[in-house]
Formats: sequence, C-alpha cells, structure tokens
Amino acid sequence: MRITWKLKLAIWAIAVIAALFASVYPTPIHWRAKVIIEKALGQLPQIDWSDLPWMLKPNAEVSIGGMGEPPNPYAVIKNPLTSPSDIADGERLFKQHCTSCHGSEARGGHGGPSLHDRTFLQGRSDWALYRTITHGIPGTAMVGWQLGRENVWRLAAYLDQILAQDTSPATSSLSPGSLIKPVTADELVQAANQPAEWLTYSGSYTGQRYSRLDDVNRNNVTQLHVAWVRQLLSKDGRRLEVSPVVRGTTMYVTALPADVYALDALTGRILWKYKREFSSPLALCCEGNRGVAVLGSRIFFGTEDAHLIALDADTGRLLWDVTVAESAKGYAITAAPLAVNDMIVTGIAGGDYATHGFLDAYDAATGKRRWRFDTLAEPGAPGGETWEPDSVRTGGGPTWMTGSFDPNSGLLYWGVGNPNPDFFGASRKGDNLYTDSAVAIDAATGKLRWFFQFTPHDTHDWDAAQIPVLIDDVSGYPGRKLLAWGNRNGFFYLLDRTTGEYLLGAPFIRQNWTDGLDEHGRPRVRATSIPSREGVLVYPHSAGATNWWSPSYDPELQLMYIPTVDHGSLITATGVGEPASGEPRGGSIQETVPNELTVPAVKAVEVGTGRIRWQHVSPSRIPGLEETGGLMSTAGGLVFGGDLDTFFALDAKTGAELWSFYAGGDVVAAPISYEVEGHQYVVMTAGDSIYTFALSSSPKSEGTKQAGR
Repeated sequence: MRITWKLKLAIWAIAVIAALFASVYPTPIHWRAKVIIEKALGQLPQIDWSDLPWMLKPNAEVSIGGMGEPPNPYAVIKNPLTSPSDIADGERLFKQHCTSCHGSEARGGHGGPSLHDRTFLQGRSDWALYRTITHGIPGTAMVGWQLGRENVWRLAAYLDQILAQDTSPATSSLSPGSLIKPVTADELVQAANQPAEWLTYSGSYTGQRYSRLDDVNRNNVTQLHVAWVRQLLSKDGRRLEVSPVVRGTTMYVTALPADVYALDALTGRILWKYKREFSSPLALCCEGNRGVAVLGSRIFFGTEDAHLIALDADTGRLLWDVTVAESAKGYAITAAPLAVNDMIVTGIAGGDYATHGFLDAYDAATGKRRWRFDTLAEPGAPGGETWEPDSVRTGGGPTWMTGSFDPNSGLLYWGVGNPNPDFFGASRKGDNLYTDSAVAIDAATGKLRWFFQFTPHDTHDWDAAQIPVLIDDVSGYPGRKLLAWGNRNGFFYLLDRTTGEYLLGAPFIRQNWTDGLDEHGRPRVRATSIPSREGVLVYPHSAGATNWWSPSYDPELQLMYIPTVDHGSLITATGVGEPASGEPRGGSIQETVPNELTVPAVKAVEVGTGRIRWQHVSPSRIPGLEETGGLMSTAGGLVFGGDLDTFFALDAKTGAELWSFYAGGDVVAAPISYEVEGHQYVVMTAGDSIYTFALSSSPKSEGTKQAGR
C-alpha cells in the first residue's frame, strides 16, 4: 500500500497522542500507548496495523506488553487458545486445509515437506506460527490462509502440540519466543564437526577457518548467486570487519561503533538490534568490531571503549556490561571474544598507545573477572630483565585478535602485539617480552605455560596480531600437536603447541630485515633494517606481510592459506622518546614507498615444509594499499577470499580463480559458510554490507548476475 503524506501525518498524530497517554495514565494504558508509538516509528514490523485493534482492546486475548528494548513480539505473545477443545478444532482445520501438502500429522505430502525435525524459516514461537499461517512465506509454496483469527490460533495450538513431540535439536529445545537453542560448551568443542553452523569467530577452536560443507564445490561454484544482501549503516559509514556467527537460522553480526544485529540467516531480515552510544569521543589508535561469541542463550562482544557486554540472544536485551580497561588511556576492544567452558576470554587493543597489555577471562553468567594474564613481563618475574626499568609500565603488548583453544590440553593460544613506542627502541632496550609473541595460557588459571617470540625488540610494528592455527599429524611430524603461524614479519612458523618448541621457519614474502632464523627461530637482524635518522627501507611493510586478516587451513591438502600484501616501508627515527599515556606511537615517522604498487596475494604454504605450493596474485594493485581480505577453505576444494572490492573463489589445489564477484566496497573481513534446510551459504562483507551467496538452485537465491573481473 502506498503511504501518502496524509497517512504519515495521521500516524505521527496517533503516536503523539499515545505518548501523552503513556505519560499520564496507569500501566495498562501506558503499555498500549508504547506499542502504538513503536509501531508508528517502524519498530514493530512483525505486527500489522490490522492486528492492533484486537490486541489492544480491554481484556485482550493476548498480551503484548513488556516486550523489552528493542521490542520483540515473538518473545512475549502467547497463544490464547490452547484448551483440549481448541487443539481438537485445530486438528480438524489442519486436515481440512493442510494435509494435501504436508501430509498426515505434518509428516510430509505430495506438495510440501514434513514439518517435523525442521528448522522453521520464521521461528517456532506462537506468534511466528500465527504469522506464518496468516501470511505464508514469500518465495515458497507456503501461501497465507484467511481462516479468521481464532481459527489460526487453534491451528497453531495443534501444530505446537504435535511438533513438541520432536526430539530434533533444531526444534525440541526451543522454548516459545526463542531464536536459538542454547549453545553448550561441548558444542563449541565439537564445532568443527557441526559444519551447518558457524559458532565461533574462526568457525572452531582450531582457528583453521575450514568448512566441511561441500555442496558448493569447484565443479559448481560458478553458479553462485547473491541470496540476500543486508546493509548495516554504521556511524560515519565505516566498513564492516565482522565475521558472523550462525546458530540454527539466526546470524549475529556487529557494526561500528557498538551495534549488534540478529539476522534471519535465510533472508537477512533484522530480528533485533542492540545499539550502544558513547558518552564522549574516544582516543582510538584503531577502529573495529569484528564479531561476537555465543554461549548458552547469550551473545558477548567487546566495544571500542573497552567494555565487554552480554546480551540475551533471543531479544538483544542487555544482561551485563563490564569495563575491561580505561578507554581514555587508549584501550579498546576490536576483536571478537572467545567462549571457553563457562568463561568469556577477551583481548585488548591499543598497543600503539602507552598502554599495558593483558588477556582477561570473565564469568559468562555474572561478568565477574576470573583471571588476568599480563602480557608484559614485570621486573622480578621471568622475562622481566628484557625491559629497561620503568619502560614496561607503558610498553604496549596488546592482545589484538581472537585466539584459539585446545580442549585436550586446556591451553589457550593467543598472539601478543607490538611494544610501545612502535618504531623507537632506545627507551626500551631488551627483547621486550612477551610482545610480538605467541603465548600458551592455562585456561583454568590464566597462568603462562610457554611462549615463543617471533620478533624480539621489534622496531617495525610487526606484532603477532594473527589467528593461531592448531593442526595435528602433519606429514613429517607424525603424532605432533602443532601450532602454525604466518607472522606479520614475513616468516611462516611451525611450533610444537604442547611445549612451544620451534620446529620450522620460512619466509613467505619479500623481506630484507634478516639473514634468516637461527636453530631456535630467532631472527638474525640486519643492522641496515633498524630505524635511523637517515631513514631505512624495510620489507615487509609495517602493516605486515600479513596482518589481522584470517588465514585458513585445509586438513586434507595440508596447506595453509595466508592472505598477504607485498610492499615496503620508509622508517625514520626522530629521536623522540616514549609518548605519554593515551598518546599514540612516538619516536619515528613511517611512510609508504612513493609510487610503489601494493600487491595483494593468497599464498598456499605446505605446513610440513614451509614451501609455497602456489600463489594467487591479485590484479588489484594500487599504491599505498595496506589491507586485503581474510580467507576460508572448504571441503568442496575451494578457498574463498577477497581483496580491494572483489570476492573470489580459488581452487584449493592449484590457486586458479574459479569465480569472482565485484562488490564495490572494501573487502577486509573473513568469509564464513553455513547450511540451512540442506542448502549451503557463503557469507562475505564489503563496505557496510553483508553479502550472502548460494547456488542458483537454493530457495532464496534471486539469480543476481555475477560480475567477473
């Protein structure tokens, strides 16, 4: 229906009158007015205007008060007609109108599927069933039925009764109003074996970002089309860096500055939104909000002002909010947290300021801090001698990105970032532990088990801001539990993840700062690479050979795929000392090489040897480009990724480009994959939009024409 300006004016008039009533009259009238206001403001698309008269009348048969903020009618509207006689009438209605498609007792017929053991597109709550029966499901054979309000409720009651007998995890554990079945700690441990869902930032605790789904494969990937696109207008139009989490048919994503969305994974429809405003401008070195963790019926995420927040997964309601660090001193949280056992583990950003890094674990139920691991070795502690006196107080060491977890050993693996000041080491002589290191932390206690430092006394900003990848039984290392790491300094490392023993190191991109690594993995640094007043040209760039962009690992091919950017930095030491707390960097000027073309690429590295099997070099080469997109590999023999403004799929064995799609926005985040109703979906972000792809035969695909390069 076309909404004229007169109708808009009438709606706003109703909202104003309702607001006046809400401020004066008692609770029953108050909540009725609130519902009218929310509907007028477009916050209740799940309720039609034609529904309001019977919902809001005195002694209404349903209650829609107390929907929370944001309002969620699916969580509160209950079926008013559930007596035995109502259910019997509902059975009669089902046999009259529904069995021709769905069969006896909804177990499947000639024209429609069984409704048992099934994930419902619009949910299984009372109100979801009511709306599905009344309006149908656009784009499917399910049409709406005009049976009258009471008959629809009776039919919904019958369906609810017979479907409640199911034992399928997709339906049986969902209480009325629930979007998702609660996620258990054991499910997170087994996430790699549940490819239909994407339950952690990297898809599983291993950090491999490998999907066992293979419906989309090297033989049919050219048939990928856009299934849906959701634009999330972030503040100031900032791009998305999120890697979504998917549980059942619900996707959870974040957007800047501190927004969380629950989306329907089949359509992209917004189910709820949480928005948090900041009271004052933030002192940020780096922006980003890269995703959530899910545990139980809660969603957890970090904010740019260094808070950790828990939300109700079904409604978006705030459950707790804890301050992790003082944002005024330059601290922030940019990475997705990691749910481990009954804890939420989060790192901290801000290493380009005079900060003191750490890794925290919080009780998932209460938000109370369980433990803190300080990433800078204090005087008197092991490694404390690697700092000059007092320099450790503001020595950096952020824990920029999400880590990985080995449930068998109980160890968390995390990367520690750069020392501070970034490029000027004269005021912090020594190796500066545990900056630029991989650390193994006992998840139960927060105690350090072992560490390995990639770049001692870093003066190039080559922090370990990468995802640790856990691998078992690689050729050449039978029975070994391994940790693979493509580091920002240009070297690929293989470590024993039980002991931290260095096993292998090999360059995977152009580098001129070392003469190689010694038998312990320590770099032989060239004096000509150390920043000076005259300036030095160093490869790789300070943004790294690789950075926070996720790698991926194919366990069948034993190949690790690393997103890279090849260019150099001109670094000049200014002689300035340590900056004050809350001030960035200090001691140098870092510039790109004039007119040098940046070359993004994907490198396939043999994990057991460090040899580069193949590389896919992007045609997108522009001066000054410092970023590219993350990666995901699949059992379909594919590697998905992106650079600049294009998505692509590569052959996992050869690196040949099989498919591409021009998105027209910055591609920097990492893709994911999930499955609903037997159809595989691939998700990537570009600019402020989420693109979800499926094969052209998938039910929600719209046949959007693909664009090649």
